[in-house]
Amino acid sequence: MIEKPLFNNAAIFGVGLIGGSIARVLKNRGLAKRVVGVGRTQTNLKAALDLGIIDAALSASEAAKEADFIVLCSPVLSIIPTLEAIAPHIKKGALVTDGGSTKKDIVEQGERIAAGHFVFIGSHPVAGTEKSGAVSSFETLFDNHVCIITPTPHTPVEPLEKLTAFLRTPGMRTVHMDPARHDTVMGAVSHLPHLVAYALVSTVSQLDEGEKLLDFAAGGFKDTTRIASSPPDMWADIALANKSEMLKMSAAVRENLAAIESAIQSGDREALMRMFQRANEFRGRLKA
Repeated sequence: MIEKPLFNNAAIFGVGLIGGSIARVLKNRGLAKRVVGVGRTQTNLKAALDLGIIDAALSASEAAKEADFIVLCSPVLSIIPTLEAIAPHIKKGALVTDGGSTKKDIVEQGERIAAGHFVFIGSHPVAGTEKSGAVSSFETLFDNHVCIITPTPHTPVEPLEKLTAFLRTPGMRTVHMDPARHDTVMGAVSHLPHLVAYALVSTVSQLDEGEKLLDFAAGGFKDTTRIASSPPDMWADIALANKSEMLKMSAAVRENLAAIESAIQSGDREALMRMFQRANEFRGRLKA
């Protein structure tokens, strides 16, 4: 049983799908006395205020000064620049985390910037939809999902326990993982599917009368490409932030496509069946 509230003042930088949903959890479950938002667009912040997701919209420096808990939910390439900008204003001993889907560079730089004045611990709620913005957020987004926390040998125990307690509140299962390992894992099961979905949609769009072909798209195309509706700016940043893993994964996909092409070219049905069967069986082990 955790004592409420966990925090007096919480600040969400980037009140979008993830940040807005975190803000809802903090407010609606009494985990913070006050929740403020910081963002790039006044339209989105106004929506968050109107929906009661946050108590106030503040400047970055104002929010940093009063917060004892800060969550950075901006695009991954802007997380460290944002942290560097607000670091002089952050309270001594404050707990800072992020919701970015890459971790190695963010954690390394985050701990460097914190320099013992505040505590930075990387985290990644593995949840989301293809939608964006405060209006798309909802309190139950994290139910039954995993949140990866990436502590290092420098991470103090008490703030780690507090962050873990918070992240478990909305029904998430927390897993501790090395930051570099996180990027490898997410590169395979999250980042790669988005790259493939974008590539697939781009391929069809470039065909003769590609747009007309959409009239005939059924479940296969829709299911496979749903995540290509995700925000392009966010995923461009993720691809660059996890560059080495993305290049390795992309090369592996090309190898598998080449093997399939070779079997088709030679009319080798047995080879196709073996490849498709392996994939079918592996996909069958995915938990519902």
